[in-house]
Amino acid sequence: MTVAPTLTGAPAPAPSPYRWAWYLPGVVAVGWGVYGLLRNVPEPLSYAVFVALGIVGHDLALAPIAAAAGWLLGRVAPAVLRAPLQVGLFGTAVLLVAATPYLSGQGLSADVPSALPFDYRTRVLVLLAILWVAMAAWTLVRFGRSRRGQSAAQE
Repeated sequence: MTVAPTLTGAPAPAPSPYRWAWYLPGVVAVGWGVYGLLRNVPEPLSYAVFVALGIVGHDLALAPIAAAAGWLLGRVAPAVLRAPLQVGLFGTAVLLVAATPYLSGQGLSADVPSALPFDYRTRVLVLLAILWVAMAAWTLVRFGRSRRGQSAAQE
């Protein structure tokens, strides 16, 4: 078996012969979930349609948009900004997709005030602010390092 080199050029370590033992708990968990779903769902077809639409929506909409945004940033953004922008945009997308059920307010009921008890819009905005402040700090560090590298090269 040929082992591909790592990014540094050093040979990668051979895979462990015990790696299949690490997959076993995951396979058991997925099997248990499928068993529970098939056993307790009154309309399995509606769940199958939901999963199929999620896969199609990802493959036909989300993945191409993310790939196009990454490609465009790779072409347009300066090298110092490229990685922080890509990570920030990816983090923003993941946060907004995960928060969509809470932000939409579906499930909010006067009968059950604890169903959605928090101000989720404010919390999402705070998380986005933290993310983008971290990306700005990362950009400043990268900018400082690139400036130091340029000044050292000129001397």
